[in-house]
Amino acid sequence: MRKILFANLVVILIATGNLMAQDRALSGAVKVKNGQRLPCVNILLKGTNRGTNSDGDGAFKRSVPVSGTFVFSSVCYETKEVAFNSSTSQLKGFIH
Repeated sequence: MRKILFANLVVILIATGNLMAQDRALSGAVKVKNGQRLPCVNILLKGTNRGTNSDGDGAFKRSVPVSGTFVFSSVCYETKEVAFNSSTSQLKGFIH
């Protein structure tokens, strides 16, 4: 019985590791219409509590799944959603 439980646990751990390995890094910069970079923008992966903030130069980098949507929000600016997929390596977008 213990051998069966141990074998099941090993299979679960391997499967979980494979699922986590599907995340990848995605980077970008948050800018306003005139091209100026915007610092301290909240960037949240839609439908999760996973997120980050843009740095002092408006840049960000985040581990993400193969596809999804980022929600960008900042005081005095409209919230903007930007979708990404497996072919997206860097996000380029503006918030208004």
